[in-house]
Amino acid sequence: MSVRVALVGCGRWGEKILRALSESARARVVAVADVDRGRLARARALAPRARLVRTVDEALAARVDAVLIATPAASHAELALRALEAGADVFVEKPLALSAAHADRCAARAAALGRIGMVGHLLRYHPSVVHLVALARERRLGDLVSFSAARLSTGGGGAASALWTLGPHDLSVLAALDPSPLAEARAHLSPGGERVTLEARLESGLAAQIELCSSSPTKERRLRVAGSARVAVFDDVRAPDRLLLLDGRGAAAGAAGGERGERGALAPAAHALEVPWREPLSVEIEHFLRCVEERTPPLTPLDEGAAVVRTLERVEATLAPVAARAVAAG
Repeated sequence: MSVRVALVGCGRWGEKILRALSESARARVVAVADVDRGRLARARALAPRARLVRTVDEALAARVDAVLIATPAASHAELALRALEAGADVFVEKPLALSAAHADRCAARAAALGRIGMVGHLLRYHPSVVHLVALARERRLGDLVSFSAARLSTGGGGAASALWTLGPHDLSVLAALDPSPLAEARAHLSPGGERVTLEARLESGLAAQIELCSSSPTKERRLRVAGSARVAVFDDVRAPDRLLLLDGRGAAAGAAGGERGERGALAPAAHALEVPWREPLSVEIEHFLRCVEERTPPLTPLDEGAAVVRTLERVEATLAPVAARAVAAG
């Protein structure tokens, strides 16, 4: 028996979700909601039997089991709560909300109603990242020392936009690697103001640095996890289906924070680990549908989404005074 689903929001990313739903044998798309008639017209090709409507209430009227929300982030929490109150399970694109209070309310309400609630932290479903997390949890990297990431996009947008649209990816992976609470967290802007760097230290001692940019001339998607025994490097742009592992001297250099561990004299200590490829979005959507069918907790529950939002809110508070001074100086 397929899951009766409604998609709310069919923009650039929502259309990708609709395609993944249409390809899944577990899903029956019964409604697609969007305020833009042109988007609804394009949705017809992917969901020919679905009701095409303008509001979430019309979508909920189609007797749905689950609602997937891919609207602008400011509306995520409100729409998620309406779907939950209507008796539906929910999948919400990241970020779950734009305030910790709203995110916490969504997570608490899903738990109180006994509904499946999942946030779209897509990177957690990337096969190479899944393998990386498993390596860390099995202690094959040794004691984790540092985590660094670069997530640079070419689409445009300011530092605050990068923090909220790109930041959830790496923060969710960091939490999967080490669930320790934050001891410190802050952010700062690049001299030009186009990049934001998030720095954090967990109570375990793990240090993290995440560089984010929505207006970079090049696209970068890199992760580096340094442990006392090995360093794992993942480049989603150049090699999405493999991890580079650095042993011995390479691990020591990587744990110290240097780039030398990836090349040069330390190259003999490196080897590539191939990971069977599957599209992360398809994995993520299939996981949500299976959780709805089997009534099992998702890998990325709303609680995790709320935790990421709390971190973003905390970090943004350290960024705001700097950003304000930059605007005044300009």
